[in-house]
Amino acid sequence: MAKYQCPDCGYTYDEILGHPHEGFPPGTPWSQVPEDFACPDCAVRDKEDFVLIGEAAAPTPTPAPEPVAVAPPAAAPQPPQPAPVAQAAPAAGTAYRKWLCITCGHIYDEALGDEHEGFPPGTLFSQIPDDWCCPDCGATKEDYVLYEEK
Repeated sequence: MAKYQCPDCGYTYDEILGHPHEGFPPGTPWSQVPEDFACPDCAVRDKEDFVLIGEAAAPTPTPAPEPVAVAPPAAAPQPPQPAPVAQAAPAAGTAYRKWLCITCGHIYDEALGDEHEGFPPGTLFSQIPDDWCCPDCGATKEDYVLYEEK
């Protein structure tokens, strides 16, 4: 499996990891990424501009465990459920902050939350899951900076 890099911003597409937020599950080869793909970080470069930067490290195979006789489970295991976002209880005098996406300018306002994304009013930016992405451009949470109004 290989890695491809955007020559402008350095974003790397790793075939092993894919890019689930963009709709490419882990293991999606570069050849299956559509030709109209644009860099999800800078949106400046197209697929044809990406540069092959090397082969991705192949996952280390793990030996199959020895079979062990185990009684069947009482019930089928349930898939893990996403952890709910902690509900923020607005405290009197709480100074909510705003956060700015440096890629597209989207502003997340803690006082307002984002009901569409599942964050009620008063949800602090620190309470948003680390794998959350900008609803406008798909940038990561790390691409947000504290917004200071002038």
